[in-house]
Amino acid sequence: MRHAEAQWQSPGPDGDHLRRLSSRGVQQARSVGAYLRPAGIDLILSSSATRTLQTAEALGLGVPVWSRDEIYNAGAQQILRQVLMVPEGYNAVLVIGHAPGIPALAHLLADASSEPSARSVIAYRYPPATVAGLTVHGSWAKLRTATLTSARIQAEPS
Repeated sequence: MRHAEAQWQSPGPDGDHLRRLSSRGVQQARSVGAYLRPAGIDLILSSSATRTLQTAEALGLGVPVWSRDEIYNAGAQQILRQVLMVPEGYNAVLVIGHAPGIPALAHLLADASSEPSARSVIAYRYPPATVAGLTVHGSWAKLRTATLTSARIQAEPS
């Protein structure tokens, strides 16, 4: 998932890292949380940026959130390295990060059996609060590809 809509800017040298969600972003995240609740997510891996941690909280899933500096503005391979370290026993993991790393990861992992309609949703756009659902076959430690089963752009809060 790409974090929900953030405020435009914050002052200071760490301004981007400290950017907060906009009020619209909070509503987006709540809406995505309602959408994700049936998925049975049992762990969230999040960038350490304020906006991603706020997104995780606003989802309201009531699961552990592991904050990782390594996901902040990371590329697909760096994010994947964090996913590979998820211990066995977690069945559904949500990764919350930033563009372009999160969209690149979805494209990197999507295998040939992926749902064409889901591919088309994320083919050209991946705005804030977009979620891609991937089914992993095997252990987290051996993840190389997955099946893209769904994708949802949450542009407007519902």
